[in-house]
Amino acid sequence: MKNILLPTDFSENSWNAITYALELFKNDVCTFYLLNTYTPAVYHVEYVLVNPAQFGLVDSAKETSIKNLESFKERIQKAFKNPNHTVKTLSVFNSLVSEVKDQVAEKAIDTIVMGTKGATGAKEVLFGSNTVHVLNQAKCPVLAIPDSFKYENPHELLFPTDYEIEFKSHHLNPIFDIAKSHTSRLMYCMCLMVMI
Repeated sequence: MKNILLPTDFSENSWNAITYALELFKNDVCTFYLLNTYTPAVYHVEYVLVNPAQFGLVDSAKETSIKNLESFKERIQKAFKNPNHTVKTLSVFNSLVSEVKDQVAEKAIDTIVMGTKGATGAKEVLFGSNTVHVLNQAKCPVLAIPDSFKYENPHELLFPTDYEIEFKSHHLNPIFDIAKSHTSRLMYCMCLMVMI
């Protein structure tokens, strides 16, 4: 069984990444964890000490997070009736990167699938800042799905390497599993970086 983490900010980009994950792992028994983290826009310790009403912002953010997670879960269950898939929701007061690291360890996450852009959807940016931070700090494979990229069965997979990192079989198993599940051709590419 695979454990897949799906961070979401409830944007269409994150929904697209979720549907991509559900299609990619349609033949596998999986538990999908929909994760939404929240912190109120205005949250300062000094303000809370002076004005305890600040705690209401946390409660409001939590309620919104839980409501939207349940809505996404229902949307998944209506669109993808897959008996191999279980969907669980996680609504947490934390920064995204910290919580992703915690969940990867706690839930033995095999893969993270997330969109490349957040709710702001800035067109001039290839990867949103949250995606970049998760890519840099996650201790498991991360699939970053571009905005509006529609799922296609992966016929060919490319594994680029510069051989700077020594890969063990457990590092490569996720890509082997995807290749096997989709009868994909797996190609290795040695990438050289030349400093001029």
